[in-house]
Amino acid sequence: MTKRALIFILFILLVPATIGVSKIVEKIAIIVNNRATTLLELKKIYDARSSVLFQKYSGEELKKQIESLKKNVIKEKLEEMLLLEKADLEGIKITDEQINAFIHQLMKENNIKTEAQLENALMQSAGMTLAEFKKSQKTQNTAKTVINQLVVRKIQVDDAEVRAYYAQHLKDYETPFTYSLQEIVMFYNDQNKTDVRTTMEKCRNQILTHKLGFAEAVQKYSEAGSKDYNGELQNLKKGDLNKKLEDAALSLKRGELSSVIEIPGSFHLIRLTEIHKPEPRPFKDVKEEIRNKIRQPQIAAAINKFIEKLKGSFYVRVDVKPEDL
Repeated sequence: MTKRALIFILFILLVPATIGVSKIVEKIAIIVNNRATTLLELKKIYDARSSVLFQKYSGEELKKQIESLKKNVIKEKLEEMLLLEKADLEGIKITDEQINAFIHQLMKENNIKTEAQLENALMQSAGMTLAEFKKSQKTQNTAKTVINQLVVRKIQVDDAEVRAYYAQHLKDYETPFTYSLQEIVMFYNDQNKTDVRTTMEKCRNQILTHKLGFAEAVQKYSEAGSKDYNGELQNLKKGDLNKKLEDAALSLKRGELSSVIEIPGSFHLIRLTEIHKPEPRPFKDVKEEIRNKIRQPQIAAAINKFIEKLKGSFYVRVDVKPEDL
């Protein structure tokens, strides 16, 4: 076979592949009025986001996450295009100066000295140039501004509604049950168990007869790490301690000393120092938390309604399916 013939055959083989790539590059996936997004653009978004999923999941869960991502990429891109079209109608703009200010703040927060260093970091993490990153940030911030100005600001929850919710859900805003204690711990094995218990009983008797204060007894007898803190264990929640120790501690009155408690490998003496029962947090401390809790589902519903209205206001065509990505 001549060299010329070989080149001709290679050309014939390669042309269909080249044409196929061209079709992918040029295929329009979504149209909103005069805006268009190609399949290749959607594939880039999908590839960047799916790489995280491949690191985090496997098997059926990975398959489920990938299917969800493909649907979301199409849905979110369509919504973004609708919001950009609305931004044009409303005269809502994000300026280059605002984006540059954002970039400089980002560089400052991440101790990046030059834009070249930032671009290098972007290429490594997302395969994106600085110009592409600025463009994406401008697009995203424009869409967010439309939502904030035309939807979010209109959703208000007054104090009366917040206070009514607080009254109906007091238990959700209670302080947690906690308790504090001091402990003396001595460890034993099969050979010295009886002697260690005798020593612990002696320690308890010295505390009860005021020959030793509890803190003094801790320093003299305790073998646990809590010895460095006078045996104090503070702000314990239910479940933090061995169940036998917890039950013993919570059966005591404040300041009362337990009997010697045995758990596998150790003997304990416990003195209850504080107990904090649940009580409602003041309304002023939780007011904004409750307001946001009430407001968030209202905002989500309003955004969905707003997007659906935009779909009916503009020419929209979606020529892509999740399996195309």
